[in-house]
Amino acid sequence: IAALGAGIKALDKTVAEATETRKAENAEYQAGMAADKAAKELIGVAKNRLNKFYNPKMFKEAPKRELSAQDRIFVSQGGTPPPTEAPGGIANTGITALQAAPMLVQVAAHDSSVVAPAPPPATWDAYAKKSEE
Repeated sequence: IAALGAGIKALDKTVAEATETRKAENAEYQAGMAADKAAKELIGVAKNRLNKFYNPKMFKEAPKRELSAQDRIFVSQGGTPPPTEAPGGIANTGITALQAAPMLVQVAAHDSSVVAPAPPPATWDAYAKKSEE
């Protein structure tokens, strides 16, 4: 009975470890899928912007904003429509899933330990424009 109890405890431990690894893999998969979806959306936005210039027939206009009943009444009476919220995201496209992804940045420009380069080697005299002879 003691051997069976120890076997059950060992099995429970391996099942718990497998569950943790599956949860970690699932979280990684979900993050990857979200990044892929955002990348596809960003490619679609870029494709549409290129179509605007190169192939205007294929360009798809942004959907018009639908006003609420109160806003329509207000606008019909001569008021101004309420302002639209800025899309934000990557290049103001509204796509935000890639915002948390790692980015390629130049951090060497911010490094204060870098010493200025040495002066250029000595050469001929400074440039002088030739006079007419």
